[in-house]
Amino acid sequence: MNARACISSLAGCLLALALVLSQSPAYGAAPFWAAADPKLRPNNLVKPPGVSLEQATNIVRRQTGGRVLSAAPAGRNGKRGYEVRVLVDGKRVNKVFVDEQGNMRSGDR
Repeated sequence: MNARACISSLAGCLLALALVLSQSPAYGAAPFWAAADPKLRPNNLVKPPGVSLEQATNIVRRQTGGRVLSAAPAGRNGKRGYEVRVLVDGKRVNKVFVDEQGNMRSGDR
């Protein structure tokens, strides 16, 4: 391939690149998911509770003597906190709710 063909090919590649970049969003624009379905966005509307997830699981572990299986942010009776599933006596699974003040309540909603 001669020099003229190389320069022509390079110019074509640069032109194609310029066209692609001109169609893409500007640097610093909103993330790709910003215009997507709201169900796919991170949940920024829920204010984190006063106690952390780790603190909530420690409260449940200490008060029940059981093994924590899972924990997730939840709301109950207008209060924010965590719903924690705990294995008690090696055979029963209980659901408990730890509110944002660290108070633990067992039972269903």
